[in-house]
Amino acid sequence: MRFVFKGVFFMLGLGGCLAMGCKSSGSVEQKGSIAGDYLFQSEGDTINMVLQQQKDSVFGELKYAFFGKDRNVGKINGILKDSLITGDYSFVSEGVTSVRQVVFRVTDQGLVEGYGEIEESNGKMIFSDIDHLSFDHGMILQRK
Repeated sequence: MRFVFKGVFFMLGLGGCLAMGCKSSGSVEQKGSIAGDYLFQSEGDTINMVLQQQKDSVFGELKYAFFGKDRNVGKINGILKDSLITGDYSFVSEGVTSVRQVVFRVTDQGLVEGYGEIEESNGKMIFSDIDHLSFDHGMILQRK
């Protein structure tokens, strides 16, 4: 009888260890908060993002100012999962309010926005295939 109880406690302990191991699987949200000010600047182009984080929810302000193009100022609201921030960017440009999907990869260097084919869905621009975005354009938003 005593052997059976030891086996049960061992299995419970092993299960608890495995469960704890699964929770800390190296995802960015477990390493620390990504809240903060981020900036990219190059030859007249600026991207500025101020993020706040509550668990896996991220939100804040996002501004694009590209040389020779209209400035976009708005809010980002999304989810952090598997080192990706996926969310909606609601912004005003030329007096018109728009919403588009945005995806940022969290890297050791900073945040890198993903680009790909887009389509309209329910009045919002979304990525046609979110699993095949390009993150190789070199515009890294670095934490200030």
